[in-house]
Amino acid sequence: MTNNLTLMYRQMITNAPCPLLFFGKPYPLGTNPSPGMGTIENIPHNAIHAWTGTVRGSVLDNGGPSYGENMGNFYSAGLDPVFYCHHGNVDRMWNEWKATGGKRRDLADKDWLNSEFFFYDENRNPWRVKVRDCLDHKKMGYDYAPMPTPWRNFKPIRKTTTGKVNTGALRPASQVFPLAKLDRAISFSINRPATSRTSQEKREQEELLTFNNVKYDDSKNIRFDVFLNVDKTFNADELDKAEFAGSYTNLPHVHGNTHTADVNFQLAINELLEDNGLEDEDTIAVTVVPKKGGELISIESVVIELVDC
Repeated sequence: MTNNLTLMYRQMITNAPCPLLFFGKPYPLGTNPSPGMGTIENIPHNAIHAWTGTVRGSVLDNGGPSYGENMGNFYSAGLDPVFYCHHGNVDRMWNEWKATGGKRRDLADKDWLNSEFFFYDENRNPWRVKVRDCLDHKKMGYDYAPMPTPWRNFKPIRKTTTGKVNTGALRPASQVFPLAKLDRAISFSINRPATSRTSQEKREQEELLTFNNVKYDDSKNIRFDVFLNVDKTFNADELDKAEFAGSYTNLPHVHGNTHTADVNFQLAINELLEDNGLEDEDTIAVTVVPKKGGELISIESVVIELVDC
């Protein structure tokens, strides 16, 4: 429960300070089909699919091996009644995210607002629906029951590492990457583009830890976790620490042919730099821990960049 609440805080607050991080990268016609998903799709959306598919798959198969059917695979997810509860809750969290304030609001891009989807109603009549028609749930005739959101105040403040890690003892990112497979935990040092930024500068630009060209077989379950400034004494299974930056997961897509996903993964680290006393550091330490399918993951490069947010 502690790990889950920490993950939710990171996904909904720390790593989603603005729309393009929460929703994901734009997907215009003719571009990479996996430009980079947003925080809420990554976790909790993908993770719940995988967890439910694994558990329910084993139960439905009378205790036999799970093949990730129903919720655990993209092509079969809608066969599980849990799917509809899950996606209703994802929509609710979209609402909760906007309620946290700051720059957390819907996109205003006309291409997005005018994107259309084709549905059939309960009488099999066809309907064409635009994104702009679906942004206000109350106009669609429903509301969400008030309920506690304990993750909102679950900011991890305890640190597992005392002081600053000696980055001079670590190989720089330029020497570690490209990485052919993430089959073990790796630590490296990485340079920052700016230090000691003012509050105004932080509001204008988010500092992003970016993993470029992360490739893997997208028919498999994938997950890795990222930490800043940890030494060898840290426990990678305890996420409720100030050093935990976030996680990447994949929901298997099985369509008969193996497909290699090629995505960029970004983590917003403004808050982590403050909480770990790293704002004035030119170079910081990053640790990546594979949790599932690491031997299938390759990473071309890792950089830190300042992005308008």
